Amino acid sequence: MQTTFTRSLAALLTSCTLLGSGCAGSYTPIRPDRIATYQASPTTAPLQFGYQYDALRMHGHNKKYVKKEQKKGYHVVAVQVKNNTAAEINFSRDAVLYYGDRQVVPVASDIAAQDMKQGVAIYLLYVLLNVRLGGTTTTNGYGQTTTGGTFLPTGPFIAGGNMLGAGLANKNFRRELAQYDLTSRNIRPGETVYGLLCLRETNVAPLRLELRSVAATSPAPAPALPPAASPAPATN
Repeated sequence: MQTTFTRSLAALLTSCTLLGSGCAGSYTPIRPDRIATYQASPTTAPLQFGYQYDALRMHGHNKKYVKKEQKKGYHVVAVQVKNNTAAEINFSRDAVLYYGDRQVVPVASDIAAQDMKQGVAIYLLYVLLNVRLGGTTTTNGYGQTTTGGTFLPTGPFIAGGNMLGAGLANKNFRRELAQYDLTSRNIRPGETVYGLLCLRETNVAPLRLELRSVAATSPAPAPALPPAASPAPATN
């Protein structure tokens, strides 16, 4: 009996070790307003812009979300924007974000959070992970049969804990992306704001932020020509 108990306890510890590598991941906030160093544009630019790639990996224990970020082809970028103009600037209306030499539009925070969230229902599989302590194990030509002992329904607790943890982490992730979403954000003269931009890009390229042109020059319309004169009637 003692040997069977020891074997069951070892199986329980092994299961817990395996679960440790596959448990729900937590979410640690990035807090872009607390990042000390940004790759910045010149301070004389109308919109002083700083950014930092790898925000999920560098500023928290977000292993699950880093994997999703890579799998879904995203880059979560922490940014800093200062309005050096004398007018209020709307991030979406008045500014253009460049990724390398082309314009890009960040993915909306709610869509990005949905794309990069960790799975929750997958942890229902742990319902099957139960433990029996003690009992008698009989080996025959068809395998092993255990009778007696104490059955511990550990599976539902493990599954429930992981599902609650994953759901809470997803909620915290979605909340921070929404909190630092710069879409339609108004920036007052001299104000510095911080944000998280979710770019659907697989590679890394330099970023810059420029004011959108508000006065597009269009060619003046050509003057209207007078109607063609009717030919004078012929005279004899």
